[in-house]
Amino acid sequence: MAEATKIEVIAGPKGDAEIIELYEANQPLQYNIHFKGQQSEIFMTLGEAYLEAGKKAGVKT
Repeated sequence: MAEATKIEVIAGPKGDAEIIELYEANQPLQYNIHFKGQQSEIFMTLGEAYLEAGKKAGVKT
């Protein structure tokens, strides 16, 4: 089972987007975004997650 850790909150005019790091033994780190009660698709890099979180929150990241 994957372990989820909130690593950042991107605040913007559209709301707050939380970047969540997903850890599972012997697997690469993965990320998803929680925004307004919804979870995004999985991102393989933190950079991609930051860009998407910024879009959702309405700020440039």
